Amino acid sequence: MTKKSKRRYLKYALLATASGAVMFSTPALSEDLKPETKTFVERKLNSVEQEMRRRANEMPVWHKTLMPNETYEIPLESGQYAELDGDFLGQARWTAPPEAGNHTLKIFDADGSLARSITVFVLEPSSSIDSRGYLGKYRIGFYPKDTPKGFIKLDKGEGALPVSPHFKVGQFLCKQQPGTWPKYVLVSEDNLVRLETLLADLNENQNAEADTLFVMSGFRTPFYNTAIGSAKFSRHMYGDAADVYLDTKPRNGVMDDINGDGQITKADANYMYDYAQALFKKEGLKQGGIGSYKANAVHGPFVHIDARGRAARWGR
Repeated sequence: MTKKSKRRYLKYALLATASGAVMFSTPALSEDLKPETKTFVERKLNSVEQEMRRRANEMPVWHKTLMPNETYEIPLESGQYAELDGDFLGQARWTAPPEAGNHTLKIFDADGSLARSITVFVLEPSSSIDSRGYLGKYRIGFYPKDTPKGFIKLDKGEGALPVSPHFKVGQFLCKQQPGTWPKYVLVSEDNLVRLETLLADLNENQNAEADTLFVMSGFRTPFYNTAIGSAKFSRHMYGDAADVYLDTKPRNGVMDDINGDGQITKADANYMYDYAQALFKKEGLKQGGIGSYKANAVHGPFVHIDARGRAARWGR
């Protein structure tokens, strides 16, 4: 917290105390739990979705996506205060600017200690895609159905922005137009919960010593998804899927020998598949897809993990 922000916070706190008010005394409802549309209000979250939201709201590092001009109810608990891009916020809400961009929200406890950091992405509306399927110079293509409402916009150098404790937004970029900026990407909150849960358990119970999972393929534009011959309705196009593997011993661009048989084969992908399936069942995250894939001339073995609304298993 900067000295300037601290002085401003103390000023607001003293004014609030003098008037008999209590600053942020009632926890604000997280926007992740607040419906954005009437349709969503009427749909009750199932048990898996509720568990996803609970875990997401407990992450010390997370991200939030907003449309331009959308108001965010900042999830402050009693006594907490917030800074956005280093400036003190005098209220528990913030309205996004009219243009796409990225911001850093930090939530502090009353003693000044950092409680949570949230990267706020103001999305580029999908309505900006032109008749050729481009956002600026970046080719998106056209969705066969359910076009997302917007995309995270990344300029060069912004790939290191965190989206969760152990993943950066740049890990999920589509493998197209490497020299073109800005790029656009989507990252699913629900799938990040699954990836973080898997990584934490691998580190705790399998001595993985990994600071992240290697994301071989994350978001894919519809253009790229079609070009590589992937499924027409692939969850990758919605930022809702990731092809991953564990790569730490040694870190050499291929999956580790995690089943300990002295070889790196599909058996390692199968081991990780079985591990994830058992873990997600135990943790109440059984909905979503898991697939096991063998190596080919381009890549080594890997596991696909997605957060579709139903259980799907293949490749094992």
